[in-house]
Amino acid sequence: MKRAIELIETRQGCAMLEQRPRYIVMFRGQKHGELYFNMTGYTGCYLPAPATEGNSPAALLVGERSIATYRREIARLNPQWAKIDH
Repeated sequence: MKRAIELIETRQGCAMLEQRPRYIVMFRGQKHGELYFNMTGYTGCYLPAPATEGNSPAALLVGERSIATYRREIARLNPQWAKIDH
């Protein structure tokens, strides 16, 4: 099953002294945004969330959190997108 949201680790765009990698957020094969580490956690991009009962698609702001938190949220959102896509 193809996932709607994926994270791709990259060093592209990192400053010379930046110690943590950045992550490209891909949505349905297109670059949606980028996550970077900002002192207390990763931030920089809303995650695309499916619409709720007649509303337009939403954007989920996770906040400055660990990359593991972003992965958990993506794992929670992908089954919701899979229901919509089928």
